[in-house]
Amino acid sequence: MKNTTRHPAVIDLLGGTSLPTSPPAATKAPTDVNAPKSPTSPREKGSRSIRLRYVAPLIVVVALLGWFALRLLSSDDESTPERIPQAASTSEPAPTLDTSPAALAAEPAAETDPTACRNDAGDQKNGPGVIAAFEYAYYVTRSGAAVRALTTTDTSLPSAEKIQAGINTVPTGTTHCAHITPITNGIYSVALAEMRPGQPPAQFPQTITTKELDGRWFVDIIS
Repeated sequence: MKNTTRHPAVIDLLGGTSLPTSPPAATKAPTDVNAPKSPTSPREKGSRSIRLRYVAPLIVVVALLGWFALRLLSSDDESTPERIPQAASTSEPAPTLDTSPAALAAEPAAETDPTACRNDAGDQKNGPGVIAAFEYAYYVTRSGAAVRALTTTDTSLPSAEKIQAGINTVPTGTTHCAHITPITNGIYSVALAEMRPGQPPAQFPQTITTKELDGRWFVDIIS
């Protein structure tokens, strides 16, 4: 009989035993990649739920703090423009002096500046104005009638003729200057300086009372 080598997987159909062969090499069981992961133990589930129980309130608190901070910032931004005008409105602007011609004409220089020396034509708008006009009519116009027209009708001053006689004794070219200082309402202290040609100035201190009649001022008393 002829010896043959049979494959270990072949069974002897004639009833003979197969030749002893080396045992087949052990094969590894295939690993299923999609096999389900081991279930989470109850302990792990409990610790996770405890963490969530503390983390959730913490998130809520942080969110509330952030919202509150935003509200404070927004309220400051909204209120700031309102406070600035209020602070600015409490400060009153500095008063300004009215330098218009009408304001200056209401207060002549002789009343505001006692050192002012007047030799202008004057006017009858106020007491100092009519005093200046009175002296101008005496020394410049040299008219007794013009001087008397600037006095009240019941004044104790001399008549126009007597005033003219006094003017005629004053040399032509004589100049004058009057310092008019208010004493009280309508009453003024007048320092009259008379400068005759070739002579030193002469001083005549006077107190002149003026009076307003029908919107015009007149000289009433000279003392």
